[in-house]
Amino acid sequence: MRAAPVLWPTGIRGWLPGLMISVPVALLLWTTRSSDEGMRTAIAAGIVIFGLPWVVPGMLLVATLSVPVYMWLHTQGPVPPVLDWLGATLLIGAVLGAHINAALSWSWLGRDRAIPESGIGDFLARRISRRPPEREQQR
Repeated sequence: MRAAPVLWPTGIRGWLPGLMISVPVALLLWTTRSSDEGMRTAIAAGIVIFGLPWVVPGMLLVATLSVPVYMWLHTQGPVPPVLDWLGATLLIGAVLGAHINAALSWSWLGRDRAIPESGIGDFLARRISRRPPEREQQR
């Protein structure tokens, strides 16, 4: 008998443990925005790697939802450069990816423990009795 796999956290309580990672990650990115570029790049690369494989879907979600705001900025005056906007969507996607990974890990750690099934080791370790077959006993 196997324990049921935990696929996705259910309800808001299942997703809350992801905040233990995503909030400090977002604060780290925010506080290092004025430091030198080498350190910012290293931190951003680490966060993107930590958020894999959810970085690209998170970035696409954030970019799609923020395009109307970016287009509206064109009517208001100076617009932020497009590469800065794309970099920001990538970092927000990385934070979302880190959140999802942390919530999934927390759910996985809290799953029911599996009851081991008998396997090849149990089959090979079984005791075989050496009784003669019944037909030979009757002769």
